[in-house]
Amino acid sequence: MMRLLLGVIVTCALLASGAASWGAAAPEQPKRGGTFIWGLSANPPDLDPHVDSGVASGYIKEAVYEGLVRYGDGGAIVPDLAERWGLVGNTQYVFHLRPGIRFHNGDPLTAADVKFSLERILDPKTGAALRGNLMAVRQIEVVDPLTVKIVLSEPFAPLIAYLAQPYGAIVDAKFVQGGANLRATMMGTGPFKFVSWEPGQRIRVVRNEQYWDRGVPYLDAINYLPIPDDQTRLTALRAGDIMLADFVPQEQMNTIQRDPQLKLFYSVGIFMCIIFNPSRKPFDDVRVRQAIAYAVDRNAIVKTIFDGRGTPITGDVIPSAWWAHDAKADGTYTYQPDKAKALLRDAGYPNGLRISILAPITFTLHTRTAQVLQAQLAKAGVQVQLDLPEWAVVLHRHLAGDYQVEVRGLSASVSDPDFLTLFYQSDNPYYAKQVGFKDAQIDGWLEQARVSGNQALRKRLYAEITERALALSPWVYLAWGDQGEAGRAYVRGYEHFPGPIGRYSGFSLRTTWIAK
Repeated sequence: MMRLLLGVIVTCALLASGAASWGAAAPEQPKRGGTFIWGLSANPPDLDPHVDSGVASGYIKEAVYEGLVRYGDGGAIVPDLAERWGLVGNTQYVFHLRPGIRFHNGDPLTAADVKFSLERILDPKTGAALRGNLMAVRQIEVVDPLTVKIVLSEPFAPLIAYLAQPYGAIVDAKFVQGGANLRATMMGTGPFKFVSWEPGQRIRVVRNEQYWDRGVPYLDAINYLPIPDDQTRLTALRAGDIMLADFVPQEQMNTIQRDPQLKLFYSVGIFMCIIFNPSRKPFDDVRVRQAIAYAVDRNAIVKTIFDGRGTPITGDVIPSAWWAHDAKADGTYTYQPDKAKALLRDAGYPNGLRISILAPITFTLHTRTAQVLQAQLAKAGVQVQLDLPEWAVVLHRHLAGDYQVEVRGLSASVSDPDFLTLFYQSDNPYYAKQVGFKDAQIDGWLEQARVSGNQALRKRLYAEITERALALSPWVYLAWGDQGEAGRAYVRGYEHFPGPIGRYSGFSLRTTWIAK
């Protein structure tokens, strides 16, 4: 009887195993070929890989250029042109390049190209996005054709995280020194080769057949079609005229997720904020900046702007899942219109004031946020005039400090709390310097935090920075929200990286393929 029972059990187990095996779908194998069509949310103002010209431009640069390291699967930092690296002492990084890599024109990649590229980033004439964050770099040395050493003036904890950004791209020194204009053309080592740019119409890249990472990319080519209007871009996606659309409006996300013909690639990754120009009245008075912070109903913004797919930011902007987030700061700025009015009275505006808010009409998220702010601030006696030019104009005026208040959608640009340096460091040309924001205490704490390898000390310093920044309010943070791309259901291999580094998801184009 026992033998019979064991036989039944074994038979059932075998049947169950077999059933499981029969029912399991075989994993899909990537398919080579096809032209991928990406509907871009903005017309790229330029193609220079070292200059931040917006997330949409970045997707193209991430397909053509490579750095020493990059963001890979799951948002992890992985080797790219450097196959390995090491730290000598606390201030010298030695990078070993992969052998045999060539630029798209056939020029070999050497350590001299790395030295040229990093020195170009450090040259203030370039206007490079990373310059302010690489000021600890004292010297770049060519050790041999495939080895380069970066010598720092002091320890710099987030160096590798910064080099993973696309702004750390390695360019062809010979090509640039020969007179090439990187604002209008591209020459990288990446999985795709630049073919043409018809401003406002199309940018085309094709597969790099000599790419060092054999087997990828799978796509023959990518056509990037600028379609700035959100609704037009999504209409093109639904019609099958494009295969992927970036910057999906949050109010469309639920609908897209219910559509079997479409797929949503997203994460919590963008935050909306207000940037003041403290060199202009009335925002040279901290009480006015604080009044605006209290006059904003962030819960309403999450509901209205992010369609409920977000979280209000009432304190620390460092993501709550990160080790440096200061939960004690949360709740600093809640919706208190009466307190806002009192602060305006103290600042000499008992009858309110009139201000102008700059936002790009190119992006619905920005314009809708500006419109909601216009209605909310009116309740505190602040009359808002909206200033809504195209994105390229906003970008130019931002860099020139030509605004009173600006609405921006941003993310943590690097996977380290040192991203706050970009916002607050007084000599950073992108946010603080161009409007004259300067605070010696914040500058000092930022510097201490970036040179320390002690995480507990860094956490305390970032808490100090957060508390003081909230008191000075050069920015008003509004809410975190979902951000992402929508694609046709047959898109495979594309990944929206998690959290704030979702903006660098263009790196995943090397593994993207079309399943049809």
